[in-house]
Amino acid sequence: MAVALITANDTTFYLHGYADHGKQQEVSKQTLFEIGSVTKPLVGLLTALAVVNQHVALDRTVASMMADPAYRQHQYNIAQLLSHESGLPRLPENLPLTDLTDPYAKYSNTDLMTAMAQVTPGTPEYEYSNFGYGLLAELISQQQGVSFATLIHQQLFAPLDMKNSIIAQPQKNAENHYQQRAQGHLLDGTPTDNWHFNSLAGAGAVLSSIDDMTRLVQHYLRATDLSESAVTSAADPALTNAMRLSVTPVNAATNIGFGWMLHPQGLVWHNGQTGGFNAFVGFAPTEQVGVIILANITNPVTPGGLALLQQLRQQASTADNGQAEQ
Repeated sequence: MAVALITANDTTFYLHGYADHGKQQEVSKQTLFEIGSVTKPLVGLLTALAVVNQHVALDRTVASMMADPAYRQHQYNIAQLLSHESGLPRLPENLPLTDLTDPYAKYSNTDLMTAMAQVTPGTPEYEYSNFGYGLLAELISQQQGVSFATLIHQQLFAPLDMKNSIIAQPQKNAENHYQQRAQGHLLDGTPTDNWHFNSLAGAGAVLSSIDDMTRLVQHYLRATDLSESAVTSAADPALTNAMRLSVTPVNAATNIGFGWMLHPQGLVWHNGQTGGFNAFVGFAPTEQVGVIILANITNPVTPGGLALLQQLRQQASTADNGQAEQ
């Protein structure tokens, strides 16, 4: 397990246990964890950047982007994909779940297009959808003429100095980065297979380290710090603006940003789970604090992450009030 507690003045790391017990490889700040659905805010940030750069509009319908009569029933728009209100189900009907050890690895773009042609979107109301975010990542990437793996590296990982982060693709990068990859475990401690993603990568394919995720949150905190003493983010202006946009509600009726869950008390967060991993990433822009927990076991970490984040907020508020009284 790897934990980072981020404040305005410092970041404290807690590293515990083994990335791979069989190899006696201890967890480090560069160990790669499956972050699962924490991938979705990264897809949201890519979408926000596309909006800032005027490559896509939030009211653009999916049917118009796909430009094929076979998909004319997809009249929901980009904003509805972001807020899980497209009417798409959680998973495509043609995703086989007979083998849960690596369920997304063989799901191809052909499979995704088949599912798109066959599905009839339901009522446009909230339903958490891996299908929707897998589709969104494909749409944003195809529109810019590159793969999702290439787009996220060029537009997020490289400019944010997330040197270790990659997409978990079948049979790719195995010799370079996968040697840093942690072994996942079930609740009882049994080792389990790592997951890989093909055309639904936007649902949960990112592998990242505690060091890289800390860089991401630090950039977010700088981008969303509106105090007079704020330091400009090291990210380029468009990416900084995209970060600010991504933590605003997609529409007035939802507490969802561009992938991020927006807590009424001002918290920004998301969690993730795969077959052998659990993750939590959250931050509070007003108090300039954040918490990251990456675990290579499926034991839920969200309750602890939210509790730690609230505690850091209270400490920051108390410190600010104390300084104001002096």
